[in-house]
Amino acid sequence: MNNNVRVSLVIALAIGLWFFSGLFVSSSTESNATPAAAKLTVVEAAWSEVQDYAPQLVLRARTEANRSVDIKAQVAGRIVAVPGAEGAIVKAGEAICQIDGEDRERRLQHARAALKQADIEFKGVQKLKQGGYQSELAIAQARTRLESARVAVERSSLDIANLSVKAPFDGVVERRPVEVGDFVQPGQLCAQVVELNPLKVTAVATERDVSTIALERQAKVTLASGESLNGAISYLSRQADPITRSFRVEATVANPQLDVLAGMSASLQIVGEPVKAHLISSSLVLLDDAGHLFVRAVDENGIVSSLPVINVGESESGVWVSGLPDRVALVTIGQNYVTDGERVTVSYRDQSSAAGVADLANNSSSKTSSGIE
Repeated sequence: MNNNVRVSLVIALAIGLWFFSGLFVSSSTESNATPAAAKLTVVEAAWSEVQDYAPQLVLRARTEANRSVDIKAQVAGRIVAVPGAEGAIVKAGEAICQIDGEDRERRLQHARAALKQADIEFKGVQKLKQGGYQSELAIAQARTRLESARVAVERSSLDIANLSVKAPFDGVVERRPVEVGDFVQPGQLCAQVVELNPLKVTAVATERDVSTIALERQAKVTLASGESLNGAISYLSRQADPITRSFRVEATVANPQLDVLAGMSASLQIVGEPVKAHLISSSLVLLDDAGHLFVRAVDENGIVSSLPVINVGESESGVWVSGLPDRVALVTIGQNYVTDGERVTVSYRDQSSAAGVADLANNSSSKTSSGIE
C-alpha cells in the first residue's frame, strides 16, 4: 500500500468520525431540549356554579298624569262662581265653575205644566176612543204632544243640572281659564282636571327588549331626585312607532300624597323572568375576532377551551352571563396567554360560587388584560 492510499484512508476516516460526532451531538441536544419544550403554561382557575338571576331592564321614562280631562261648558251663560281654583284638589262631583241659571227654573216649571196638560189630553182622547168618538189620528197627535212635553221637561232639567260644571274624578285643577263675569258658550273650556293618583310612568322599549316585558310585571321607578316608587306594568303597546320602531310601555305607581308631579324624568326598572346564569368578573370576558363574547375554561385534564357567553345583566359584583355549563372551572389568571386545545398546569382556588370567581378575578385584574369593561 503506497503513501497516497494511506493518506486517502486517513482523510476518509477523519471525515467519517466528524459526521458521526455531529449525529451524537444533535441527538444529545434534542434530548436535552425536550424537557424545556414540554414545559406547560401555568394558569389559575376557580369554579363557578349556575344561579337563578332575574334580569332587569332599565328604560328612560317620565311621569304622566293618569288622566287629563278638559271640562267644557254644556250650556251658554255668565260665570257667577269659580269654586275650583287652579291647583286645588277636588273630589269627583265637586263644582269647578257655576253658570248663571237666568230663567231656566221658570222654563222648567212651564215645561212641567205643559206635560201635565198633555197627559190630561191624552187620557181624555183614550176615553173617547173607547166610546168610538175619536179617530186614530187624533189619538196619535195627542200621544206626540205628550212625548214632546216630556222631552221639554227633561231638556230643562238637564240645562239646570249643567249649570254647575263638576269634576268627573278626584284630581287637581290644572287650568281654569274663566273668571266670574265671563260669558261661556257650549263647548268652551271651563277647566282642566288631572289625576295624579295613581301616577303613570311611560317609556319606550326597543324591538329586542319588548319581548322581555309582560303585563303586571313588577317595576321600580327612580326619579331624578333619587326617590323610588314601586308599581307594575299596566300597558304594553302592540304596535311599534313607525319612525323609531319602538314600543310604548306604561307602569302605574301609587301617589297618595300627590308629591310626585307629572312630567318628571325618571328611570323605569322592570324585573324579568328568572334565568340560569353565572356571576363573573367583567375581566374574565373576552372578545373574539367577530366581536362575540367568550370566556376561557379548563377541564379536568387541563385542556383549555373557549366558551361563548351572553351578557344578561350587570351588578356591582360583576356581570351575569348565560351559556355556560352548570359548573365550570374558569381561567381567572392567564386567560389571555393560552389558546383552545392547549394543555396547561392549573392552580385552583377554593371558590365554589360564582361570587367567589368574581372576587378572585377582580383582585387579579391588574395582572391580566380584559376583553370588555
